[in-house]
Amino acid sequence: MRHENLDGVLVTHLPDIRYLCGFTGSSGMVLLLPRRGLFLTDFRYREQSAREIVGLKTIVYETGPEKSLLKTLGDDGLLRIGFDPEFLSYKGTMSLRRYLKGKASFVPLKRSLTLLRARKSRLELEKIRKGIRIAEEAFRDALREVERNTTETDLALAVDTVARRKGAEGPAFETIVASGLRGALVHASPSRRRLRGAAVIDWGVMYEGYCTDATRTVAFGRVPDAVRKAHLLVLEAQERAMEKIRPGVRARDVDRAAREVIEEAGLGDAFGHGLGHGVGLEVHERPYVGKTSRDVLEEGMVITNEPGIYLSGVGGVRVEDMLLVTSQGAELLTTLPRTLDPGGY
Repeated sequence: MRHENLDGVLVTHLPDIRYLCGFTGSSGMVLLLPRRGLFLTDFRYREQSAREIVGLKTIVYETGPEKSLLKTLGDDGLLRIGFDPEFLSYKGTMSLRRYLKGKASFVPLKRSLTLLRARKSRLELEKIRKGIRIAEEAFRDALREVERNTTETDLALAVDTVARRKGAEGPAFETIVASGLRGALVHASPSRRRLRGAAVIDWGVMYEGYCTDATRTVAFGRVPDAVRKAHLLVLEAQERAMEKIRPGVRARDVDRAAREVIEEAGLGDAFGHGLGHGVGLEVHERPYVGKTSRDVLEEGMVITNEPGIYLSGVGGVRVEDMLLVTSQGAELLTTLPRTLDPGGY
């Protein structure tokens, strides 16, 4: 607020709100002023907010937050309120400006609030590590259930079901299982196709609000030589990126280290997405690790390392691990093997 000459900040992105005050519901906003903080929500969350909110005064509105804000701001004069333009819509901004004309002006923040969440605390890391253990156990157990007629959908459902039984709140995103030629589809939804050839399996769980994200490529039957070579390249790219990771390094330089391995093999066009991203209350959050990223790695950040090679008409490979940026470099949080052999898990 001081840096951007603001009298307050309005927070509307639910993961940011949960990080600030503990609210886990689906409707609310936070107004932070120099000497006080307010949490606004509707009747549905009267009881829940009373149990969860820490450090803020709660206001339960009946017809919308604008009138409550108008009453709350009172005669403090014209306040300069910052908001994150990535998460407050144009319509929402115009509504606030209309209701609070003469009371507050709303200006976009220059620095995203999501960066506050990039460095993880000890407590956050404990939750993430526990989530990873659950996700890995679910993956191993689900692989043991694979039979000759098991489909992509069957495997995805098994991973999700076992994870819930082991304590996960649910999947962090729709589990991806794409085998054979479908492995070249980067974000394929599972189909009723039987598992054949190399299968890209991308899954994650939600544990106490925190996400995990991992990918393995596993062979069910014969795999083309081109896919096996791609798998080795992806593993080499991962290692090259790991060597580059440390505090103060630009995220795009980590992406470049991995990408060079694949480009030198003549497959640069087959790796079209960024190397990774931050993981926390959201499965995709800052920092972004890609060719155009302006983020710089800091100690305590949790990121993914997920190079991939996608060969149209042949298949695909992606291997993804979660890493912690430490003062000494990268600590591997994911513990699963990275083999194509399903028996190796």
